[in-house]
Amino acid sequence: MNNLIAFKQCTAAQLADDASVTLFWKGRVALYAILKSLGVGEGDEVIVPGLTCVVVPNAVIYAGAKPVYVDVDPGTYTLTPESILALITPRTRAIIAQNSFGLSADLDPILDQARNRGIEVIDDCTHGFGGTYKSRRNGSVARVSFFSTQWNKPFNTGIGGFAVTSDKALARSLEEFEARALKPSFKDVAMLRALYFARHNLMRESTYWPLLRLYRWLSAKNLVIGSSQGEELEAPQMPEDFLKGLSNFQADLGIKALENLAEVIRFRQRVAAEYDVLLSGLGKAVPVRPQYAEHSFLKYAVRVKNRGRMMRDAERQRVRLGDWFNSPLHPIESDLSPWGYEKGSCPRAEEAARELVNLPTDPDMSAGELERVKEFVRAHADSFL
Repeated sequence: MNNLIAFKQCTAAQLADDASVTLFWKGRVALYAILKSLGVGEGDEVIVPGLTCVVVPNAVIYAGAKPVYVDVDPGTYTLTPESILALITPRTRAIIAQNSFGLSADLDPILDQARNRGIEVIDDCTHGFGGTYKSRRNGSVARVSFFSTQWNKPFNTGIGGFAVTSDKALARSLEEFEARALKPSFKDVAMLRALYFARHNLMRESTYWPLLRLYRWLSAKNLVIGSSQGEELEAPQMPEDFLKGLSNFQADLGIKALENLAEVIRFRQRVAAEYDVLLSGLGKAVPVRPQYAEHSFLKYAVRVKNRGRMMRDAERQRVRLGDWFNSPLHPIESDLSPWGYEKGSCPRAEEAARELVNLPTDPDMSAGELERVKEFVRAHADSFL
């Protein structure tokens, strides 16, 4: 069987019986295809979290619409129905409800608000594959959702993403986008193979930081395929080869990764539970777990007093500390006005962006590495909020 078809079947089986899956080069491409399939365009507004990745408003702007940024809950880092309500206008066409770090937004009240006003809710599940909302799989609650399968997501295909819907008309439109998407070139696939080999054979505790910095520099210069290419970080202008599909190589990686997904999520949750015990014992805050959702802990996000210093210490001590989100529009730390973001418009998100770090929950962590991370936390206990 064609790997692309098999991968669609595997992902659909994890979500809902009637799920239609369309595959794309990256999750942001799936989001763009969703927006266009919904008819979002010039003069429309799309509500976007004020704590997200810059590629999300990029997709909105590529579609011709205006991103409207909404502040996030300071505990869950997700949208709240109350904050959304104040920003809805007659031009609002869609709300992007982001799953943050593996925790779903509280979707039911958001869906109720949107349904009463004829607004679409797009479930951003790029962090959330494998988690649940009120016992329903992330990605199966709203009419349409999208996922990312890049390196640091719940399961990875190197680069990749997909859209999911149970609506037949919307599925047909997304399938048309998928059919006319560019096919990954021989060079694209060869580079992905090389990057996959390097990641799985060269990246260790001792090499993590230098290889990460090298990868980010090379991708910013468009010398390798990166999570974000240079032009995406400079201005919201669509790259010429943006609308691209998935390769059989990526699909094969995804099929294999899905076989172990449940075990990976249990591992992440066990690691998170150990961090809970450690931080609680130190009198520090732990991530919020609302009753409505199961947190799959793609990242264990905590707040610190001096993130810059802690990140430098982590690099020096070879601890895999993450920096999501270092900005309201990660990873842009300079002028956000090209994306229509006004400084001070999302104060809770901006405060979080100054303080957040991520303790690792990666499934390749050894028991020894976990103990070293915990020792790092103990040594920096005064810095945790």
